[in-house]
Amino acid sequence: MNGRVKLNTQRLKELRRNMGLSQEKLACACQDKALCVSIATLKRAECGLNVYHRTARELALFYQIPVYDLLNDTL
Repeated sequence: MNGRVKLNTQRLKELRRNMGLSQEKLACACQDKALCVSIATLKRAECGLNVYHRTARELALFYQIPVYDLLNDTL
């Protein structure tokens, strides 16, 4: 395994949109909370590309949900 996971794209978009955030604003909000999630990483995740476990953990922290709620069910 290469240390990467595929996240649930629909869930990611739903969470972000429910907060009224664009990808850019979400990246800024993560940075404000000292979470290392860039806009490029958000785009990768929402396009269904693999991201680092750390990214999944930091997004889960931002949304205050368990990491497994972000994971793709078809792993």
